Order: sequence, then structure tokens, then C-alpha cells
Amino acid sequence: MIKATALAILITGLSAVVFAKDTIIKGDIEYGKHLAAECVTCHSALGKNKGIPPVTGWNIDTFISVINAYRSKELKNPAMRLIAGRLDEEQIASLALYFASQPKSE
Repeated sequence: MIKATALAILITGLSAVVFAKDTIIKGDIEYGKHLAAECVTCHSALGKNKGIPPVTGWNIDTFISVINAYRSKELKNPAMRLIAGRLDEEQIASLALYFASQPKSE
């Protein structure tokens, strides 16, 4: 399981290795962009907050921590619990890398 705190990131090309506490996860920004197509149906790709919080510009630690909180049912949104529960560690790392690379929301 991905721990909440990413300690370091090595980036080579469009992929990276996220070093989380006690875990190393390989992520790929392009794969994250592909996966994000589902996310931006609700979370604005432009970072606009229209009732559903934007995730663009989030740092990797925050993104991983929030997704893990939905996976462990610490956070209560049923739609996000379902979506987060389907993601594996590589997908979470890839999404975290992609959203961290996008401009911060307004």
C-alpha cells in the first residue's frame, strides 16, 4: 500500500519513481494523463471549483494521502471510495505525478 508521505521523486523522461515511506512506486505522467480523463469528468481539468474540488496542481503527497483515505474509507464520499478502490499503486502514483504537473487551481 502506498504510504501518505512521498519522500523523493526521480524523474526520467515522462516516468518517475515515487519513493513513499517504506514503498517505491513507479508512475508515468502520460499514463496518469490517460487515467485522468475519468477524473476530469467531475474534477475540472482547468482547476475551476464548481462544487467539486479541483485536483490540478496538488502535490504528490497530498494526492496520494487523499486517495488512500478514500481507499481505506476514512473519507466518506461514496463515488470517490468506489473510484479510489479500483486504483492500484501504479495508477495512483501516475495520477499524482500528472496532477502535480498541471497548473494549480484558481
